[in-house]
Amino acid sequence: MKKRSMFFCFLVFALFMSGCTYDFILPDYVPPVDNGGNPVSFATQVAPIFSTADKCTQCHKPGGQMPDLTPTNAYTQIVPSLVNLPTPETSTILTFPGSSKHSWKGYTSSEYAMILQWIKEGAKNN
Repeated sequence: MKKRSMFFCFLVFALFMSGCTYDFILPDYVPPVDNGGNPVSFATQVAPIFSTADKCTQCHKPGGQMPDLTPTNAYTQIVPSLVNLPTPETSTILTFPGSSKHSWKGYTSSEYAMILQWIKEGAKNN
């Protein structure tokens, strides 16, 4: 009887331990922007992120949802309302795409890094 109860306890312990798992959640990797020491250009590097491959401008265009992210209007629609210069990581232009309120499209990690670097450099219309 004593052997059975010890075996039973060992079996319960083994089942308990085999049921424990841990999923490692790795933080998203944001690659550094290597722009050769030059500032990130809004016109040639940031604005195309919104209009390339039917990304943002599929909905955010003249007569569509605001803000208008077409290349001619994007800067005036984004700055200053969607950019937070003191804490760039909290800028709405970075945090809203891909959120639960805006699930249609998001940024790749390199696109995110490019926009973040542009904001850190002062979000200039260059």
